[in-house]
Amino acid sequence: MTKDSAVSDFIPSLIAGTINGIIFVVSAMALAALIFTGPLSPYLSQGIGILLVGSVIFALFSAITATYPLILIAPQDIPIAILALMAASLGAGISGQMTAEEAYQFIFVAIGITSVLVGLFFWILGRFKLGKLVRFIPFPVVGGFLAGTGWLIVKFSFTMMTDMDLTLANVGRFIDSGTLLQWLPGLVFAVVLLLAGRRFSHYFLTPGILAGSIILFYGIMFAQGFTFGELENRGFLLGPFPEGGLFPGLPFQYVPDFRWDLFIVHLPAIATMMILNAISILFNYSGLELIVKEDFDLDKELRLTGYSNILVGLAGTPAGYLTLSETSMAYNIGARSRLPSIIVAVFCGIALLVGAQVLSIFPKVILGGLLLNLGLEFLVEWLVDTWKRLHKSDYLVILLILIVIGTVGFLEGIVIGLLMSIVLFVINYSKVEVIKHELTGKTFNSNVERSEHLRQILEDNGDQIFILPLQGFIFFGTANRLLQRVLDRIESAATDPLKYLLFDFRQVTGLDSSVVNSFNKLKIMAEKHQFQVLLCGLSEDMAGQLKTEGLIPDDSNIIQTFVDLDHGLEWCEEQIIQSVLKDSDAVSRPWDNNVFRTMFTQISGYLEDRDVPADTVIIEQGKNPGGIYFLESGHITVKLDSGTGKQIRLKTLGPGTVVGEVSLYLGSKASASVVTDVDCRINYLSKENFKKMNLEAPEKATELHTYVVKLLSDRLAESNATIQALFR
Repeated sequence: MTKDSAVSDFIPSLIAGTINGIIFVVSAMALAALIFTGPLSPYLSQGIGILLVGSVIFALFSAITATYPLILIAPQDIPIAILALMAASLGAGISGQMTAEEAYQFIFVAIGITSVLVGLFFWILGRFKLGKLVRFIPFPVVGGFLAGTGWLIVKFSFTMMTDMDLTLANVGRFIDSGTLLQWLPGLVFAVVLLLAGRRFSHYFLTPGILAGSIILFYGIMFAQGFTFGELENRGFLLGPFPEGGLFPGLPFQYVPDFRWDLFIVHLPAIATMMILNAISILFNYSGLELIVKEDFDLDKELRLTGYSNILVGLAGTPAGYLTLSETSMAYNIGARSRLPSIIVAVFCGIALLVGAQVLSIFPKVILGGLLLNLGLEFLVEWLVDTWKRLHKSDYLVILLILIVIGTVGFLEGIVIGLLMSIVLFVINYSKVEVIKHELTGKTFNSNVERSEHLRQILEDNGDQIFILPLQGFIFFGTANRLLQRVLDRIESAATDPLKYLLFDFRQVTGLDSSVVNSFNKLKIMAEKHQFQVLLCGLSEDMAGQLKTEGLIPDDSNIIQTFVDLDHGLEWCEEQIIQSVLKDSDAVSRPWDNNVFRTMFTQISGYLEDRDVPADTVIIEQGKNPGGIYFLESGHITVKLDSGTGKQIRLKTLGPGTVVGEVSLYLGSKASASVVTDVDCRINYLSKENFKKMNLEAPEKATELHTYVVKLLSDRLAESNATIQALFR
């Protein structure tokens, strides 16, 4: 690291750590006041100490273990809100059940147990890799969460500067001349910092504006005749703070007398709080990823946060996790190291052991202005910058979440945003084309290679086959469109009547239960218009779903299933061939009586007749095929060894077809194996006879060469037709 880069990181980290150290101390006092109020108010100083102990542990643990250097962890308001409710219920019955001292001891231990439970819950989520679930949260929901966070930070900053909540009821009080002086300088400071940060980029920028603002504050106040004591008394400075050390000790001494019966009553609320904590921490890390433009291992972060909460629980302090606002502030200032966490630990440790009186020199309006600047950064980024980048429906989700968070509540805003995102997703996904391609028997064939005579039959009648490869998840939004497309094909007058409808489910991820109703309608449609439906490539789950609904097996054979599209298409082609020829025996008749010898009369002397039994490997993948095989009768299959122990059927060839010609002409090894399915009769032209023929009778060999060229051309034409159909 160069000297300049070390300075550029150290100074912002020092400033960020100092500012956040002050915020953590002030937050500890504010959060402690939520719990230790009413009958527990005499123990407020101990409560502040409890929060400060947790802040120290979290900061040191983060500085040592955090996967990203700049991670600030602090006790959070969600668990403290639940603990405050627990304390309030205790306070209502203290006179009858326990003394104030006993209530303090109970709540001290309860805080620790709650944190341990939260830590275990976080660890379990990380251990079972559930943190990645947040990746499925729509981007606009995360954006709305960050915009809502920005608004809450803005409200908190005004509360810090004026000791009043920013509500419509208090608008009149906020524009009062006395109150205006408390927050207007902070607003000016925040706006100047926002504009300067967007225009300039230097690590001295924020520290310089901060130092200049503090000097300007005291210069103006002292020029107006204010003394330091008057500034403190009139609320312009932080404080007042409790005097002396605040360390509360450890809760172990109170465990033997702990009232488990009172704690168990609150377990449902604690369980709810743990779930909310998990959602919040994942949202915070997801938001931080967008800010720092790095991906985090959320499962690891959950485990680390779980460890830290177990640790603070043993010290009797509230649960906590990544604090997005303070971490973002440190990042915006320019900090990129672990130093801010260490400085936060030092500040909280000093306040814990000595007291926080020294912090009272910091102007409240400047600290509020820093928080206000952070809130404005969030709002500008997610309300202004995203206007042109996002689709307006996504932007509406962000705006809606912000409004609900600002008027109703944080959790309600997230829930509304998720629900709206789900609705938008369903609407948009229903527009996705579930039919990947539209093919016919003319443009797409099975992997069964037939004689020219049979290929012509399939060419003439190919429109009777309608093939629909499907994709994605099929649900009520797309199933009806699928039915409509089939109906359009039935009513089309430009093609032959539909006889076979094939669905390829290989790239379908799942079926909604409502799809079953659509297939029932499809079955009725097939009965009426006399066509058959073939379901190809169904997964086990999809097949089980259709079996449960009684769609398959179908006794009427209107709906049939095949392992894949290739075998389903082969079955359809066989039905067409047999229907045209009327007699299945006629299928092979044109190729009896040595048809290849008849076709190649001039070179028939070079051919060898072979009777090959079933299950014989006549060509082995990776080896020299030895020559060309002309199939007179029977069936052979071309199989590819995938290297995983499975063989893939590439082609099934019937009478009148040829195999091995490519390897012979190119002089290459066989790219696949060829196996006889039944007893076959083959005319074999060996490599030696091929060379001999070319040398002895080259003019006669032209007959074979012409046939091979035509054969390869026909195959190329079929491939081109399929490709053109796929691109329509």
